[in-house]
Amino acid sequence: MNYRVLRKNDSLWLAAANKIYDAEWAAAKYLAKKMIGDEFNYWEGIVVAETTDQIVGFCSFVRKDIVDLKYSPYIAIVYVDPTFRGKGLSKELVEIAEQQLITEGFQDVYIVTQHVGLYEKWGYSQIDEAEDKFGRSMRVLEKNFNTISVVE
Repeated sequence: MNYRVLRKNDSLWLAAANKIYDAEWAAAKYLAKKMIGDEFNYWEGIVVAETTDQIVGFCSFVRKDIVDLKYSPYIAIVYVDPTFRGKGLSKELVEIAEQQLITEGFQDVYIVTQHVGLYEKWGYSQIDEAEDKFGRSMRVLEKNFNTISVVE
């Protein structure tokens, strides 16, 4: 499995958007449209998991997600093709996105989800609830990367 981080100025950005659009999930089409519509800033991007001939998983790391809250940044639209699930791809995608955000200087990362238990295994904790732009009740999770400790 090959993992690749893409940003809007990368030569493979639009090709990835077209492949993501083909995934059987409405959120994939939403992400692809945002990519094609140039709605990403300079530090936002996507992480893709690829085999030799296809994208089998992806997620985005973005300033805003589908809830109207003060939190930022988000890891959003985490997807793995059903035939590749159960192999740790989603965890790898999220970890790579986390590293991108840490490199950009963020210490807190957020995920909006309806899933219970998945992201908690990776250090996320629920901090809020909100209705998303589609009228669904969502959980807002946070992970803090501030590892500075004070020894007295």
